[in-house]
Parts: sequence; C-alpha cells; structure tokens
Amino acid sequence: MTSKENILVFCSREICYCSGNFFAHQLGAAFEELGFEVQVCEFTREDDFDKILEPLTGKNYRAIFDFNSLLPRLEMEDGTPFMEQLDGPFFDYVLDHPLFHYNALVRSGKNFHTIVLDEGQREYVRTYHPHLAGVHMLPLGATEALFEGTKNPADKILFMGTYDNPDSVYELVTSSPEPLQTFMKNLIEQRLADPCLPMEEAFRRYLKEEDMELDDGNFSLFMNAMYPVDAYIRDHFRKAAIDELLAKKIPVLVVGEGWHKYTPVNETYLIKEKPVLFELSFEKIAREQLLLNVSPIFNRGLHDRVLAGMANKTVVLTDENPYLRTRFKDRENIALYSLKNMESLSELAGELMENSSLRENIAEQGYQEFAANHTWSERAKTILSWT
Repeated sequence: MTSKENILVFCSREICYCSGNFFAHQLGAAFEELGFEVQVCEFTREDDFDKILEPLTGKNYRAIFDFNSLLPRLEMEDGTPFMEQLDGPFFDYVLDHPLFHYNALVRSGKNFHTIVLDEGQREYVRTYHPHLAGVHMLPLGATEALFEGTKNPADKILFMGTYDNPDSVYELVTSSPEPLQTFMKNLIEQRLADPCLPMEEAFRRYLKEEDMELDDGNFSLFMNAMYPVDAYIRDHFRKAAIDELLAKKIPVLVVGEGWHKYTPVNETYLIKEKPVLFELSFEKIAREQLLLNVSPIFNRGLHDRVLAGMANKTVVLTDENPYLRTRFKDRENIALYSLKNMESLSELAGELMENSSLRENIAEQGYQEFAANHTWSERAKTILSWT
C-alpha cells in the first residue's frame, strides 16, 4: 500500500455527548473498509500536543479529517502553525453554522477544505471565505444500532437533543452593545416569521433596508458576533414543538442535557431521561417508533438525527425545508411538518401514532433510503471523489 493511501482522522475537541469521537471512528472505519490505512488521533487541550502530533508530520496523506477542528489555531513549539506540517488535503467537518468557526476559517491554509451540512452554508463559506481550497456540502452518515428486540409501542414521541431556555439565550442579545443588539433582534424577528430564512440572508436583507454596507470581511465578523441568534432560534422552536405536543396530550420522551430548564405546559405527558453517549443514542432511537427532529439552523440541509431515525427503522417527524422537500418523499420515507404551523406537528404525530400501516411503510422506506445513500461508506466514497 503506497503512502498516498494513508488516511488521518483527528478528533481535536470534545463535542456534545462525545459525538465528534464517534464520527471520527465511524469515518475511519469506512475508509478502512475501502482498503485504506487509517489512523485516528484523539486528543484534548490537556494532552502533550507536540508529543502526540509530531509523529504524524513528515508523512503524505490521501486526506486528513477533523470535526469542528481546533487544529487551524494550534502551533508547534517554535510557533509554526501545525497545519503546515501535514502533507495532504485537510477536511474540517463543520457540524453547525460556519459563523461559529470564524476564527478557524480565517486562519486556514491552502490545503484546507470545509464540509458543511447545509447548501446555504456552503455558499456562505464560498462567499465569505473564498481563500479555502474547497467547500463541500455533505450530511453526516448514520449508524444502525445493535438492538434487535421488539420496538416499544407507538405511544410517545422521542426527542434526543440539548435544550436551553430561549429566554436565557435572549439575555445575551439584550445585553449586547449597539449596533449588535438591534441587528440581532431584527434577525430573530425575521427568522421567527420565516424559519427557512438563512441567517446570512436575513442579515443582508436588513442591511439593504437600512441602506448600510459591509465588506465581506466585516460581514462574516458580524455574523460570528451574532451567534446568539442561531442559538435562540434553535431553542425557541425546540420549545415550541414540545409545547405543542404536550398541549395536545401527546406523550414526549426527551433525552439530553438541559431539560431541567424546561417548564412543561402539561407535565403529565413529559418523560425526561438522562443524556447518553452518542454511540448509545442509536440504541434509544431503535427502541422507539417515532422520532422528532427540530433543526431550523439547517434550513437548507439535513441534521444527522434524521438519518439516525431512518437507519433504525424509526419514523422521523422533521421540520420541512427546501432540501428535504427535494431529496426525500413526504409520507413515504419521511414525515414533514411546518414550523410556521405547529398544529401540523401534533396532527402528524397523532396520525402516525394511530396508523400502524403508514408508520411501518415510512419506517421501511426510510431504512431503504438510508441503506442505499447515507451510510458512512457512501460518505467516504463521496469524499474520495474530491481528493
């Protein structure tokens, strides 16, 4: 095997529920199945950076990967950027809006590629970080659970994810200096009215209405400073979705951090469980028949929660967007509702809980869609076509 057939996968930071580590090993295993020599390197800020990374330098790699990478910010003892020591194209899989990764993107070198989860965010990076070697859109893969038992009755909706009180997030907005505070309030107002409106488009619209101009560098810098907008929108709609289901007496099981901050509108129908490591989340999903997804922060893309449900024959109820409408089939391999009309969620949930034939058909066709197009092996093949 030649040196060009080496693959290096990093996990340089701890992401919620150790998901970054899980993704790194899943991607590495997919490349191994394709015949590559793969090395997975995990480390934290507390580790001896030079001791871990120095043996990796001086080699040629077909491709190098990380998830929400810290590597562009790291330097060797002599001050040389670590990224300059690696020989091969580097792909940073960005798991949220690129606005959160401004510092890494502006420091990235000539061999730096970004993979995002949203078509709009791909165009955002291409526009505001044009120096990158490549910008790609590719959803994460998903994994089938080892669980082979009988699913639980379809008597509740599972939601797996973190929660924060939107009012607490909004305090970051109201405590911000001007003009940031006014900017953020306007963007929130626009995105609440139109959940499929990308944040950068809302900001451009606002600047035009106010007859203001920003060059690309300052635009992306302002976007980075306005991160509470994206966080608020996420938690606002998560709360609204759970509120709607509970108000209609539809039981909901929430699994994740932060749900002690949530005050239910109907506590009788809410079940809370402690968070689990990401690799165990698939076992939770596989046991249930209905999985809720609320992801307005990817309104031109696909959250991995959707594919996790499909991979485990669990019907996914997810907020609609143009990407999902184009690539999946509503009521055939996915179930779509509208954030503009939350009653559409409770109506859909009620129908799926009662209609076993519809539920089973969506679950089976969702699994077939996953198996054909969304495994980690398929992701690895796609990525190889870029190198």
